[in-house]
Amino acid sequence: MLAVPTAVIFWKRHLHVEALMTIGISWTNALMRTLIKQLVHRPRPNPLLVRRTKLSQGKSFPSGHVASALTFWGWLFALGMLLLRGKRSWQKGLLGFPVLVLILVGPSRIYLGEHWATDVLGGYLFGGLLLGIGLWIYLNLKERGVLTREK
Repeated sequence: MLAVPTAVIFWKRHLHVEALMTIGISWTNALMRTLIKQLVHRPRPNPLLVRRTKLSQGKSFPSGHVASALTFWGWLFALGMLLLRGKRSWQKGLLGFPVLVLILVGPSRIYLGEHWATDVLGGYLFGGLLLGIGLWIYLNLKERGVLTREK
């Protein structure tokens, strides 16, 4: 949900590679996660075994919230680290927000009874792998000067 507006902001700031990568990573995450959920077909925790705040539909593994948070907020954190080199410390301090989201999203999914701990772990591993691949592609594109403005 946040990927498109974020990509628009990047595009308007002439960060074209960053904008396209934001969309690419988010959509790839959604498509691959859906495929994995269909292949694994693991049910969500049973309300008889755990207290659940609401009955969610769909399959449980991997946690979509965790994988999406890791790919989106992890991507923003990594870009912030790369793009804010040499900036003021208060600007770098803003990078604490994505880290806080990443730390809290997994335990919250277990606490709410929406996922087993292994679903959350799978979400972190899947999201981390996808983020790592995305960063590798991004750094290679930047090194080659793809979509960068000549000065």
